[in-house]
Amino acid sequence: MSLEQTIYWLIPPLHIMLAIAASGHALLNKADSRGAFGWIALCIILPLAGSILYLIFGINRVNSAAQKHYVTKLHKDSSDTITEPEGSNFRPLSMVGERVVGKGLSSCDEVRILVNGEQLYPEMLKAIEQASDCILLGTYIFDRDETGLKFVKALAAAQSRGVEVKVIVDAMGEWMGLHRIGDVLHNHKIAFVRFNPITIIPPALNLNLRSHRKVLVVDHRYAFTGGANIGDRHLAEREDNAHRVQDIHFRLQGRIVDELEWAFRRDWYYCNSAVEPTPFKHHNPNKPDSRIWSRMILDGPNKSLDRLSDLMLGVISAAKERVWIMTPYFIPTADLLGALVGAHLRGVDVQILLPGENNIKPAHWASRNILRFVLENDIYIAYQEPPFIHSKILLVDEQYSLIGSANMDPRSLRLNYEIGVELFDQTLNQQLSEYFIERRAHAVRVSKEEIANRSLPVRLRDALAWLFSPYL
Repeated sequence: MSLEQTIYWLIPPLHIMLAIAASGHALLNKADSRGAFGWIALCIILPLAGSILYLIFGINRVNSAAQKHYVTKLHKDSSDTITEPEGSNFRPLSMVGERVVGKGLSSCDEVRILVNGEQLYPEMLKAIEQASDCILLGTYIFDRDETGLKFVKALAAAQSRGVEVKVIVDAMGEWMGLHRIGDVLHNHKIAFVRFNPITIIPPALNLNLRSHRKVLVVDHRYAFTGGANIGDRHLAEREDNAHRVQDIHFRLQGRIVDELEWAFRRDWYYCNSAVEPTPFKHHNPNKPDSRIWSRMILDGPNKSLDRLSDLMLGVISAAKERVWIMTPYFIPTADLLGALVGAHLRGVDVQILLPGENNIKPAHWASRNILRFVLENDIYIAYQEPPFIHSKILLVDEQYSLIGSANMDPRSLRLNYEIGVELFDQTLNQQLSEYFIERRAHAVRVSKEEIANRSLPVRLRDALAWLFSPYL
């Protein structure tokens, strides 16, 4: 029998065995019945290819591998938090995050809102240039352009004067530019690692498990976090910038800085496969008389799975007056969608601002498929005028604000490593509300008729994009 004939006869039984194995794995490990059914159908319908696709995209490898290695033994000298600060009235909203992460609140001395790269980058570079102890930078995208090279220069100068400098860039995010920044960082001998490196040998089967976190900690004093990456694209005021992005970021001070530094160092030890890192030491007191209170929420497909999703679900369900959401990608899960509708039915003011033009077209199409269910309940949704706005904020009532890196879509809430910060402060909430209102003034409300009158080809396109939304 020739080789071709042998292969011909081997393919059917091989397909059957792989399909049974992959289908059985999906049946036993998928929490969502629709997801399990979809993968089982794909494995049966597509000979070999379906099983291979499931092997690459369907298995949550953090549950099978990274869960054993990611959670490093980075102990803190003290993790004291305050459950209910004296004189506060944060309940029941503060109870949600407390139950999700098992911790109380940390004091925050100051929160500075930084809009777009024009406000953000000078503040970040100033902190780096004045650093005397440590600079810890983690980001999803670090472009090798004018802005990116400014940061490299500042980091190299800090390192030359004896400052501890560490940089984490997501391996997939690094490929978002034409040239990788890692080569430049290596040339300057800056301590640099890629999160979940993409390799051919051995093959990297964790392509979906990306770190979307953005954190910069300087001298244990300042911490920057939010939605902005590093690159010229965030210089939104430059009209000649073809791919400009609007965004919002934050500079924090106080005990919360320690929490964000701890999160970075956990990622650093994970990327370096460190088994027993140096115990973490706090540098900022948890002040009982603080005006602003905060809590960090780490989310990822490891043991932190669904934390941000559960948090959002809880605070939206606890809202009494308003839920205002600004997100670049809006593909909520069924439970989050139900929470939004439920809040609206209770009389809560639910408003959602989305970008009118999206940098990921399929994500925009998938969102359009979801909007029909939201608009049927007369919830306010509006598209903001370009350029693309990447801001992520969730405002609940008058004291609660959730900031960070996460979008309201399956990739952020199921696959990515994300970071969020709850902030309890009426003044900050009011400032972010003003930002929301300003953006809303330049937005166009989406009508039920607009979504309902889409042509059949457009509706099919949107529905197909929604089907693959977990991987967009």
